[in-house]
Amino acid sequence: MTLAKSVYTKEGRLLIDKGIELKEFYIEKLKKYNIDHLYINWNKEITPEIQKIITIETKGAVLAAIKDTMMNIHIKKEIDMQKLLTVVTQMIEELMNQGSILLNLTDIRSIDEYTFGHCVNVCVLSLMMGIALSYKKEDLQTLGMGALLHDIGKIGVKNEILTKPDVLTTVEYEEIKKHTSFGYGLVKHMKEVKQEISWVIRDHHERYDGRGYPNGLFGKQIHEFPRIVAICDVYDALTSNRVYRKGIPPHDAIEYLITMGNHQFDYDLVKIFLKYISIYPVGTFVKLQSGEEGVVINTYEDWPTRPVIRVVKDASGNLIKLTKNIDLTKQLNNGIVDILKAV
Repeated sequence: MTLAKSVYTKEGRLLIDKGIELKEFYIEKLKKYNIDHLYINWNKEITPEIQKIITIETKGAVLAAIKDTMMNIHIKKEIDMQKLLTVVTQMIEELMNQGSILLNLTDIRSIDEYTFGHCVNVCVLSLMMGIALSYKKEDLQTLGMGALLHDIGKIGVKNEILTKPDVLTTVEYEEIKKHTSFGYGLVKHMKEVKQEISWVIRDHHERYDGRGYPNGLFGKQIHEFPRIVAICDVYDALTSNRVYRKGIPPHDAIEYLITMGNHQFDYDLVKIFLKYISIYPVGTFVKLQSGEEGVVINTYEDWPTRPVIRVVKDASGNLIKLTKNIDLTKQLNNGIVDILKAV
């Protein structure tokens, strides 16, 4: 096998360049750096050319900007909003230059520092939704900066709670909940921080049915920006690996969002999210209701849960030699029941 896409460390340093044959030495190197996925050259009829969501340079710049922001606010009690505006604008331009805004979330999962990486992921997802909603550039910039800063209040939470390798106690959870009000308190008097950004920081844990925190707002009392960030925040948190648990599969997280639509979340916004998220990215191995196993070779924006599958094993587990594609938009009596590591 040869790499179809370069592999980078969490700092953005090139680890193995595309085109390199994966000999044992490189495989051991990948294990050392805990790289859990990569792209390989395969049959081009099966695997189309890979498009980056955002470039590794931009991703590194955004990560550095949010790290600097969280460290400096402790000392200077200020935020370099111009730096954040620059990196968010770059993200917007790269996302809008995509032929399609259907996102393969695997591509934003290369950052393994949860707190910072989570902020970047939530920002990408939120911007994707803003673009889908035809936001003007200024609104996209405000939404993006709010998403990047949404968890800034966690600098006021004890580190042993944030990094606890176990489920939180009730007391610890109540402490974590204070991060929304604490973050809002940090920025509400900063003239350079727009009011909408401060609302995202304060209200991203408010819920559509009024059962969120800190103020129990409900429905349209919650500004649209925090309603967007709430969906992206929960989705990324559910699908991310944590010290005390593995992330759940994307289709299970999607099921949760659908179930909670118009309860925890604005369901009109959930539908926008679902339309532009690649739940089963091209190259994902899956098992079907029919018992067959195969690989995703194409996805549809309007049918994110029903991709096209190239079958490689029949219902008895036998490899098949003839090409067989199943378009799940046309076979509604069949569907995906599990994501597999390999077939």
